Amino acid sequence: MCGIVGFNFQNKELLENMKISIKHRGPDDEGSFFDEFVSLGHVRLSILDLSNFAHQPMVFDNLVLVYNGEVYNFEEIRKELIKYGYVFNSKSDSEVVLKAYHKWGKEAVNKFRGMFAFCIYDKKEKKLTLFRDRVGIKPLYYYFDGKNFLFGSEVRAIRKFKKLNVNKLALSEFFGYGYISEDLSIFENVKKLLPAHYLEFDLIKKDLKIKKYWDVRDYSHVIWKKEEEIVEELESILIDSIKLRMKSDVNVGVFLSGGVDSSLVASILQKHYGEIHTFTIGFKEEKYNEANYAKKVAKHIGSFHTEEVLDVFKAREILKKFVDIYDEPFGDSSGIPTFFISEIAKENGIKVVLNGDGGDELFCGYDRYWISYNLGKKFVNLPFKTLLLKILDICENCVLKFPLKNMEHKYKFLKNILKATSWEEIYDSILKQYRDDIENLGLKKVNIKGGYFTSHPIEGMMLWDFYNYLPNDILVKVDRATMKNSIEGREPLLDNKIIEYSATIPFELKCKNGNGKYILKRVLERYLPKELIYRKKQGFGIPLFEWFKNDLIKLFDEYFYEDDIIDMRYPRKLLNDFKNGKYVNVNKLWFVLVYKMWKEKYY
Repeated sequence: MCGIVGFNFQNKELLENMKISIKHRGPDDEGSFFDEFVSLGHVRLSILDLSNFAHQPMVFDNLVLVYNGEVYNFEEIRKELIKYGYVFNSKSDSEVVLKAYHKWGKEAVNKFRGMFAFCIYDKKEKKLTLFRDRVGIKPLYYYFDGKNFLFGSEVRAIRKFKKLNVNKLALSEFFGYGYISEDLSIFENVKKLLPAHYLEFDLIKKDLKIKKYWDVRDYSHVIWKKEEEIVEELESILIDSIKLRMKSDVNVGVFLSGGVDSSLVASILQKHYGEIHTFTIGFKEEKYNEANYAKKVAKHIGSFHTEEVLDVFKAREILKKFVDIYDEPFGDSSGIPTFFISEIAKENGIKVVLNGDGGDELFCGYDRYWISYNLGKKFVNLPFKTLLLKILDICENCVLKFPLKNMEHKYKFLKNILKATSWEEIYDSILKQYRDDIENLGLKKVNIKGGYFTSHPIEGMMLWDFYNYLPNDILVKVDRATMKNSIEGREPLLDNKIIEYSATIPFELKCKNGNGKYILKRVLERYLPKELIYRKKQGFGIPLFEWFKNDLIKLFDEYFYEDDIIDMRYPRKLLNDFKNGKYVNVNKLWFVLVYKMWKEKYY
């Protein structure tokens, strides 16, 4: 795992500054390549082939490579290339990626199973070609102003080029969802290369082209088989995916929450490898604490288990460096425990960790799917909705005077649900923190992206999360938290073979009788007793409200000063209500705090 940077001109000082800014991604080695057309840089975290033979930038014939990631099936591809006469000097996957591109060009990416973001410089064609993995596990940003083209693993590297203006559309997305999606970034002219896409930049013409090379929807054709046959096949693919991710020359661990996904990864790994290390974070606040379940799973499978408690004092310490970990505004507060557990793993000598990300999106794991579905069935086609909305508007002042808990919040939520005319809008009402009130911040509304709800509504929600929430929240959270600790996070459930197979499984086996992740649980029954599997999902959250209500409230006062981009009057009103014991969506305050902390550091 590494970090990459580059641009279409020569400037050694800039390249060094960009490399230094992402040194945490690769503290073991660094390298540079220059010619009259490009500058390329690399920082290396040594995982496979710790020798200098795997040093980057790597050159072969007319090609130069800077690469971040892991192609887990590289040995299989290397054997194929050897048959074509290729000779290898290292045991690294980097050399395989470079020579596979030399042999097959852009089509080589279809052979890769793994996570990656890399750039190939073709000295003969005078072109840069950038690739990002199918799901977006590894990040890749680029900047283009018509003349200058730059790229980097994190946006902080590109920021070394010049002062950049805040993108207000991206900021609206952040306050809505807690992250900045798809091909936007917090800065104007800086974008993310979308997952499963490649970008080709012509160094002479100074133009770029972007093309998609993979789409899970191409595999969405249900294959009806007996349930036991699907369980057998799915387990086989899971074992293969997890085994592939054990290719490493350093120690490997597992983040174990005690939930279905991480328990499945840990159980399979322990059975087939043994002596694995599992890591869990607990909380003093019992309703957030899953550590006891994780401990029971670890005891049953026999792993070496480490458990640490995250309290408000440690949370405050991590919060002070939150915007150093996440260099775009990032609202997922579970980034705090994710960073903490990464820190614990590193302290225990672990350099690679596996986790269970992706199971919820692929196998129907989120409770909000059923909440949204049940609301939609009641309200999307409700008769007389227009009349009911008018009555609510007329009676608004009377309704809000009712002495019921959270009445204002419930009233506004009901209005948003009633206004919804599609499943996209229903789901959007569940997801968004700032909805109509985004305009109170001086920002424009952003609408949910369409095109995902073409079959069963819950399948549409899963697909939306796969292309939005997963790459822009979950995978960002894990990548930045692990890489800031110079360890590598691996996502076995997001192997493309598992994703493609899951697309063929009938929805009724992903969620049976309201039981989410049913087919995954059937596989897990082969490893764990049922009482450790069939329990209510808690999620990887933190006691944000409890902490801010007491120990961390001063942070709001410290940062809620005037701002030249957003209007702070509304957040300060919410803060005042919060202090006076009124119901306030604490995430709205948290998002403003994160933004203000980010702005103070980066803008």
